[in-house]
Amino acid sequence: MKLKSNIYCVFLLVVAVWSTTPLAIQWSTLGSSFSFSVASRMLIGLIICALILRLKQQKLSLHKQALANYGYAGAGIFITMSLVYFSALSIPSGLISVVFGLTPIITGVFAMILLKDKFFSWAKMTGLLLGLSGLFMIFSHSLVFADTLLIGLTSVTLAMTFQAFISVKLKQINAKVSALETTTGALMISVPLFIISWLILGAEIPDTSLKAALSIGYLALFGSVIGFMSYYYLIKNTSVRVVGIVPLITPIFALILGSSLNHEQLSITQISGISLVLFGLAVYEYAEKFFKKIPLIKRYLMALFST
Repeated sequence: MKLKSNIYCVFLLVVAVWSTTPLAIQWSTLGSSFSFSVASRMLIGLIICALILRLKQQKLSLHKQALANYGYAGAGIFITMSLVYFSALSIPSGLISVVFGLTPIITGVFAMILLKDKFFSWAKMTGLLLGLSGLFMIFSHSLVFADTLLIGLTSVTLAMTFQAFISVKLKQINAKVSALETTTGALMISVPLFIISWLILGAEIPDTSLKAALSIGYLALFGSVIGFMSYYYLIKNTSVRVVGIVPLITPIFALILGSSLNHEQLSITQISGISLVLFGLAVYEYAEKFFKKIPLIKRYLMALFST
């Protein structure tokens, strides 16, 4: 019961962090380069993780399974975040959320291949299609075709696909290490790669605005440390299907945050899309359970009216 309660809390925490991340990423690049923003974010995150390990007097596990876990997680952070930050230069944060809404489907494909998981039931596919239709309805106004859009879309699609693969791969490895260890080990591998990338791209140290600096700090603490630890905790303690639902929900809250913080008005189309997403999630989560109970409901009604 306690584990289930923890999973619910961590799930909501991941949704909260991921909902704020696209906007924070764009703010963090104000007056700065994307390579500097992501490298500084991850470096600060690694320092925080190292301090937490020190305070807990905990050592990093170094057995073979743990090293494989850190390697895949680190590659996932470096490749996914580099592509997301790059795509944020040319496409709206809302569109990034839309593409990541496809994560459950891609996760299902990898789970079917690597975990032999039976994922594509009719209810889940129906729910996902309804949810994705709602997402595209919400952000359809952002689709302004240009040369940079194709590059950005390709970049974020590759990021989403790779993240889906990594989440399933980590589930397959199933290393006996804590979420803190996974986050620390992953950052130890990815941070040098981010620094090398920053050096290759010119090693620029920009005059960062206060908003950008605060955004980098927020992303370091909540995005890199708390967000990654919560994400890895979900991967370890739940199915990949549960993890895959997160990117389907977060664009809705990202839209609401954009409306309140950036004074963006919600149109009728966007409200309709939100409703469609929520309905799709309900179908995804509860349709199979509901239809399994129909024979019981029928028997109950027949017994009721026959008396």
